[in-house]
Amino acid sequence: MPAPPQVLCGVVVSAGRMMKAVKVRTVKQVYDSFLQKHYTAYQSHLVSDPNSSLRTGDVVRIAARPPASKHIRHVVTDIIAPWGPPAAERPPIPSLEDLDAQYRAKREARVARRTQRAEEPRADRARAQDVEKGPSLKERHTDVIGSVEVVGGEERVVLERNRGDL
Repeated sequence: MPAPPQVLCGVVVSAGRMMKAVKVRTVKQVYDSFLQKHYTAYQSHLVSDPNSSLRTGDVVRIAARPPASKHIRHVVTDIIAPWGPPAAERPPIPSLEDLDAQYRAKREARVARRTQRAEEPRADRARAQDVEKGPSLKERHTDVIGSVEVVGGEERVVLERNRGDL
């Protein structure tokens, strides 16, 4: 059984500037051993907001999730205290189970596409790519007397010359 996700509370400090993402500032107490005092440290997190239901000033609860992108590693679980319009008038926030189901459905579709592509014969794929690319180098240089050799995956025309012609 997986460990429960890390849950944090914070305030939305930036909303509406990024698609499906907001910036949430969380607070924690940090002890400085030199000064022998606690002080408040702030940390900002980019948080996934799938339905764009958050506004600047909302107090929200966020949970750590697998990365949605390079910088987004948390998702909104619920609105604790809305700022502005009530939470009932906004788009609903999907539950963690709904998000997991969406992720699994996307993953299954991706795996199905990959297996279908792997089962497709390579010759058919090569022919389809040749049709898209056009004639090969060998076909373009049929009028030149010579042979075609493949060097490092690249076709080159090698002209045969007679010493007497030079």
